[in-house]
Amino acid sequence: MSLLRAPELPVDDPGEPPTRSWRLFAWLGTRRKALAAAVLISAVFSLGLVPVMPIFLTGAVDDGIRGRDWGALLAWAGALTLAGSVAAVSIVIHHRLTVWWRHDAQYRVLQLATRKTARLGSRLGRQTTTGNVVSVGVTDVVSIGRAIESLAPTVGCVTGIVAVAVLLFSMSAPLGLTVFIGVAAVAALTGPMLRSLQARYGTYRRDVGTVTERAADIVAGLRVLRGVGGEDRFNAAYRRDSQRLKRSGYGLAAPGAWIDAISEGAPAILLGAVVWMSARLVASGDITVGQMVAAYGYTAALLMPVRWLLGTAMTIIQGEVACAKVCELLVLPERETPRDPMRGPATGAELHDPESGLTLAPGLTAVATADTEAAALIFDRLAGLAPSEATFGTVPVSRMDSGELRRRILPGDHDAYLFAGTLTAVIGGTDTKAAITTAAADDVVDSLPDGLGTELDNQARTLSGGQRQRLRLARALAADPEVLLLLEPTSAVDSHTEARITDRLTAHRHGRTTAICSASPLWLGRADRVAFVQDGKVAATGTHAELAHSRPDYRALVNRELS
Repeated sequence: MSLLRAPELPVDDPGEPPTRSWRLFAWLGTRRKALAAAVLISAVFSLGLVPVMPIFLTGAVDDGIRGRDWGALLAWAGALTLAGSVAAVSIVIHHRLTVWWRHDAQYRVLQLATRKTARLGSRLGRQTTTGNVVSVGVTDVVSIGRAIESLAPTVGCVTGIVAVAVLLFSMSAPLGLTVFIGVAAVAALTGPMLRSLQARYGTYRRDVGTVTERAADIVAGLRVLRGVGGEDRFNAAYRRDSQRLKRSGYGLAAPGAWIDAISEGAPAILLGAVVWMSARLVASGDITVGQMVAAYGYTAALLMPVRWLLGTAMTIIQGEVACAKVCELLVLPERETPRDPMRGPATGAELHDPESGLTLAPGLTAVATADTEAAALIFDRLAGLAPSEATFGTVPVSRMDSGELRRRILPGDHDAYLFAGTLTAVIGGTDTKAAITTAAADDVVDSLPDGLGTELDNQARTLSGGQRQRLRLARALAADPEVLLLLEPTSAVDSHTEARITDRLTAHRHGRTTAICSASPLWLGRADRVAFVQDGKVAATGTHAELAHSRPDYRALVNRELS
């Protein structure tokens, strides 16, 4: 990458990051080593050069003004002007490079988080909350970018402080010691406060995730909440969480205020001490008037670096907390990639879960159970989304290549996420219209202003719950997998629509393996076989009529569904 051009973002491969917060922070800052080096070098010239500029005042006062040498005065003034010009140009270059550096780190975090959520798939919702994921993509990305950006002024300010101390040492050992002791005292005072700030910011960040999760739940289920009278209850919970977040925010104020007070007051006290000492040294003849003026200039110029240094320390702490949250997402367990993946069986092989005893063969299998969560776990094991001993033919599901497994076995959740885009893009597949017809969603398309070309927002919130469910079903059908696992695909539609879907889906998926988790008599009556599941195990199999005749508990389940 040329240092005069912005980096190409997003990158093709964000890399494999460490999963410790400080290591991740360092890793993000060093992905583009040439850019990072250029940023830090420009920081030395743009920020580190400013505090040492009073060195030119020594020569201007002693050689030019006191010595009445106008040539020397002009030379020193020209040198000061040149140094100021170098600093000004460095500041412009530094700002541009720093913005690129920050954007590179932010894009990498976004890409890492997106890649991880894609790899987790349906496991994501079982291992973390929506609020945490959203906060990573909104709050933490910004905090990490600002923290990476703060590394440059930190290096520049430290360089300036060290340079000033060395120059004062060369002028007078007591003056140099005064600066060193003053800076050390500031560090000693602010160290415990920064640790307190780090702990409190971690609490604040956790509360941000809780409030975000609560808000997402309310927005996603607002219609349902109003329908069941739960709106007030959720609003009360949101107010409670937001008040806790406010208290956490107030908790940041105390250490933050003390750090701000030290950053403003300590340099001023240090400046007074240096002026007092340098005046006494001038009176005793140990230094010249020009050196006293330079000593004042050095110390006055330190006001900005010390203030910035404490400010960047707080920003870097916030970045470390944000990196810790990103690491929590990155370490979530995902399906292990087999070292020597096996090819899947021939088309038409049976899919078997030994833990539950469920076997799926070509045709329509209905899984009847009162525990939908148990059925979802069975489907996850069959699809390789959870650890299991499931087999596809004679091949262990865990040994199959992930790509082949995703193509051949598709779990379709009834509340899976609907991404923004045109309806055609949302459904996907090669035969979108056939999938929509099978899912009885033609009326949904007809009601939209531009039909299949209509732009939908995230989760298609302008549509009703039943309409969204049919679109999710159409998307699963459009993928045309060999094995389709559907969890309550018609729970939000009326019985007439459900009847059309059962008829059309049975014909559409004829001869291919399809499993439907539902206790609806419409699905049970249409199924080639029914697996009655209790406590996560298959208790009985047969046709709907056979089970209804022989199993009172099965009849009770179906009758409860009818009532």
